[in-house]
Amino acid sequence: MLFCVLIAAAAITLLGYYYYGFHSKPHSIQMKASINNVSPVPKNNYISVEGRYLLNGTITWARAVEKDARNKDGSYNYDQPFSQLDSFNRSAYDAWSTDFECPITNNIVPYQTQVDNLIFNCRPEFLPFAAKYFNLYDLANNHTDNQGGQIGLTETRQHLDKTPGVQYFGSFDPSVLKDICEVISLPIRIQKSDNTELNSALPVAFCAWHYFYRKPLPSEIETMQRYAKIMPVFAFVEMGVEYHSTADSTQVDIAHKIIDQGPEFLIANNPHWVQNTEVYKNKLIVYSTGNFIFDQIDKETKRSASIDVKATLKYDDNIAKWIALAPSCTSFHDTCLEQAESQGLTKPTIHLSFAVVAGEGGAGKITHKADALTQTEVEQRLNWADSMNKLNQP
Repeated sequence: MLFCVLIAAAAITLLGYYYYGFHSKPHSIQMKASINNVSPVPKNNYISVEGRYLLNGTITWARAVEKDARNKDGSYNYDQPFSQLDSFNRSAYDAWSTDFECPITNNIVPYQTQVDNLIFNCRPEFLPFAAKYFNLYDLANNHTDNQGGQIGLTETRQHLDKTPGVQYFGSFDPSVLKDICEVISLPIRIQKSDNTELNSALPVAFCAWHYFYRKPLPSEIETMQRYAKIMPVFAFVEMGVEYHSTADSTQVDIAHKIIDQGPEFLIANNPHWVQNTEVYKNKLIVYSTGNFIFDQIDKETKRSASIDVKATLKYDDNIAKWIALAPSCTSFHDTCLEQAESQGLTKPTIHLSFAVVAGEGGAGKITHKADALTQTEVEQRLNWADSMNKLNQP
């Protein structure tokens, strides 16, 4: 009998480690699959909350990216576009995001049709392989409407909904105010006083706009205010003239209006080239991160700037309540914000630090971490050292 009791106790202990995930380094969690296991933890056992994220540039697996993944027998190697992403040390991050510039549909659109009409279609067979790396999909851009507008966007969301560990936000149409901000259960690690970690999640609002074709209308940017009053907000916007190395006055004006509403930072994209950064009201603005996985061919369009973000928060009773809310924040258009407001939760103080990781890819070239020379060139284009000095970051 004693032997059976000991075996049962050991099994329970191992099961606890499996569910609550004590680890010595960060890694991605399957958000939808395991977020329901998150529970409040005693304040006296935990001291801080940490997270590390890689925010990447434009991604599509349409057009020549799809063509390059095709085998000689006509079958596809769906893992091919992502096969060198481990060069970015994926296991060091809690989540990756992507400016995902493509509808995911079951439509069959020939390569030449996509090229001639500048219309993208991403086959869903690639998605399970992409999801091994990318947790968060920003759909606010000028190509997510390429397969029938709202019809294609709806199918895209359906495919993403079926993919474990994935959440998404944004729309090609910024006039649909309910699509601008989405509360994401962002993977985090709770630091314990004995130097162990507990994998968990924290609700963070991700807000995104598409302003490639027009300027903001009243109430669109202001939609973020309600979120920024109560929780951290990560902001993204698609804007800017293509193939320019520096942001123009329109980009700067839109970026400043977004920062005025209170996000933690702003990542912009669209020009397909890396552009400069700016610090405004002590907040980082990145005006263009360039192409991450794309099929263009010149030097500028074959390099990217992924933004490495480290977040730290002090663990307290308020944070414990936010973490307990996280299981309610995994579905599109859920009631997470309303629940936080009804519970009287207050905005936690989040400390951020930034780094940049250059990438190289393009037509016929699988995306991988860039060499030292490209890293230096990308940092110079971003005026990175100057912006970090203004943020008082070494």
